[in-house]
Amino acid sequence: MTYLTKPNFVRNAANIASVLFFIFVVVQLLVAAGIIPISMLWGGRQPELTPSLRVTSVVAAVILGAFIYIIRYRAGLAGRLPQPIIIRVAAWVVTGYMVVNTLGNFASVSTVERFVFGPMTIVLAVTSFIVAASRIGKRPLTPQYTPK
Repeated sequence: MTYLTKPNFVRNAANIASVLFFIFVVVQLLVAAGIIPISMLWGGRQPELTPSLRVTSVVAAVILGAFIYIIRYRAGLAGRLPQPIIIRVAAWVVTGYMVVNTLGNFASVSTVERFVFGPMTIVLAVTSFIVAASRIGKRPLTPQYTPK
């Protein structure tokens, strides 16, 4: 039995990812509210919080909230089993997005993105991969015998 078939390992990865995604949701909402400077996000190249950046941060928070749901569903912490294929595909999309996001964070001129958010998104990419690659919630490969 590999780690990817152990429910507790996968669920722990999903819980870690959920907490980190939630932190990013809060950060995006605080930026949208003008509490955290916009220069900490979006590559560190935005000097002023414009109405469109405010909306973009809110949209980003909603997307990150959806990521929480997808990862938790894929790990068997929400939804039903067997999982629809859209959840399994979406978990891989989340993983790919987090890999690209990590590269963007390390390319940022913002020190917060490089040294705080970069390592956090590495953890998110790894935990998302663990959940996406898991065997939890998939249909059995062979029919299961059920006594009458």
